[in-house]
Amino acid sequence: MKKIGLVTFFNSYNYGVWFQAFATEYFLLQHQYDVEIVNYSNKYDREKLKYFYKERGRIGGYISSFFKSLIFGKVRYYNRGFKNNLDVFYRLSKKRFTQVGGMEKLEYDVLIAGSDQIWNPETTGGRLDRVFLLDFGKTKKRISYASSIGSSLIRDQDKYTFTETLKKFCAISVRENFAAEQLQSLITTPIKVVCDPTFLLRKRDWLEFAGKYSKIKKVDKKYILTYFVSGDKYTDRYIDLVKAYSKKMGLPVWAIQFSSYYNKACDRKILGASIADFIELLNDAEIMITDSFHGVALSINLNKNFVVLENKKNPARIQNLLEMLDLEQRIDMPVKKLSRIDYECVNKKVEEIRLESSNWLLNKIEA
Repeated sequence: MKKIGLVTFFNSYNYGVWFQAFATEYFLLQHQYDVEIVNYSNKYDREKLKYFYKERGRIGGYISSFFKSLIFGKVRYYNRGFKNNLDVFYRLSKKRFTQVGGMEKLEYDVLIAGSDQIWNPETTGGRLDRVFLLDFGKTKKRISYASSIGSSLIRDQDKYTFTETLKKFCAISVRENFAAEQLQSLITTPIKVVCDPTFLLRKRDWLEFAGKYSKIKKVDKKYILTYFVSGDKYTDRYIDLVKAYSKKMGLPVWAIQFSSYYNKACDRKILGASIADFIELLNDAEIMITDSFHGVALSINLNKNFVVLENKKNPARIQNLLEMLDLEQRIDMPVKKLSRIDYECVNKKVEEIRLESSNWLLNKIEA
């Protein structure tokens, strides 16, 4: 049995981070590999966990947010929800690392980098983190699966780093065409575009997982579920659209949030949900309204109706996904044009993409 070390983001106030790490690990375990996530976090990761949310829409919002974060917010609900993810859903390396220096003696048959924006310097404190480029240890087989550079052009100062470190990889795949085009100009190793790891798991896998671990109580009433990640989530455009859908459908709005910040576009806040709870809430919702890539990806995987609000911070990956599946019309869809998605056609395309990506990864591991 091959031992695999997975190097990716895994501990953050971001459901997408948790979903992609869990999905990659779960997929490899399904195929009988001895896999663990390398327990690494850099200084920037650790600092991010200390921040609190800023509250908008009321006087004294900053002061209110500070005290709510201390008493009711980020720390409390991280411990209740996200900490459970670490304890239950991940297989982490026994040793924790905070810098590349201590990682030279790690022994794996295969190292896999990805997925997520591990090659985007904006997510690693302003510069590329060589750990996520697998620039450590003596493992010969180094693979990238669905790694991302984000939506910005590769900076000149990073081109040399990419060129030198990626030479050591035996196989490279990325999540977006945008990344493939830029990186391919720097190296000769062929670069493959593959699906996000959340698509490596099928609907039945997600529902089995949620059924086993979710602690959300089932309810009989219908609701609209929202999950927003961009800084625009409380602008009038977002609020007005959510309220319009609520009025049109005659349904309450439930919002998955990280903290108890003020949200005037919802009827119920869901705080401290684990990733299993997230799946359960989404599966039972009438519709999902989101600006999150993984909110979209999981809606598709679970065959849920959804609407995407444009996320200007990282539009490429959502746009690429929707274009592949002929679902671009779901972006900022007005309530008067709301329609059900024909998932018979979409599921066929998703299955083709899933098989191509999973076969690529398994073949590269065994090559």
